[in-house]
Amino acid sequence: QEKARFLRTLPQPQISLFRFIFVQASYVRKISWVLSGLILLLALFCACNINEGTLWVISAFVPILGLLAVTEGNRSMTYGMSEFEMSARFSLKSVVLARMSILGLTNFAVIAVIAPLCRIGNDFSLLQIGMYLIVPYLLTVNFSLWLTRHINDKETIYVCMCVAAIVSGINTGLHFATDLIYQEIYTGWWIALSVFLFIGLAYEIHCTIKRTEEYTWNLSLTD
Repeated sequence: QEKARFLRTLPQPQISLFRFIFVQASYVRKISWVLSGLILLLALFCACNINEGTLWVISAFVPILGLLAVTEGNRSMTYGMSEFEMSARFSLKSVVLARMSILGLTNFAVIAVIAPLCRIGNDFSLLQIGMYLIVPYLLTVNFSLWLTRHINDKETIYVCMCVAAIVSGINTGLHFATDLIYQEIYTGWWIALSVFLFIGLAYEIHCTIKRTEEYTWNLSLTD
């Protein structure tokens, strides 16, 4: 009868937000950090050797960053560990949100660093370069998150890889239509598309987090 009162008297070790983020970052697979670093090195290599082609080479690899973010955020569900993690100290919702935020911020930092390198050898403004890099990234993340919500299967990762490959291929093919769509007069359309994709990303993240809450509710029915 005094169970609730007794539990409230037990000491609850506190952890800061920074410490929580740091702990979750340590669980991100090393391959994700390595691939992000390799894309940075690739951008530097291209900037030093092929100049004007740097933008098109790097934009073709940017979808990989989106693929990494999605796979890390959904690793618990992919490997059937969601129920186990729901019994841990922190809620699965907090863990998923933290890992996706870590990878997302890291990827945007990578894009911000490589954008000036991609400007070498062409007349595009830094704003245009940013849009040409961000749009493929956001397309990959949006479609991959949508797929992971609708395909509850361990093989979803391969479908997401196909999405990244398709976006990369389309982006590479559009390189040959530079005179048609990669012009300053269309920058407004690129910005509008980026805003639309950011809104879509926020919606997909909301739905993904909500799905973890549904897992918790379903698990409670087995008590």
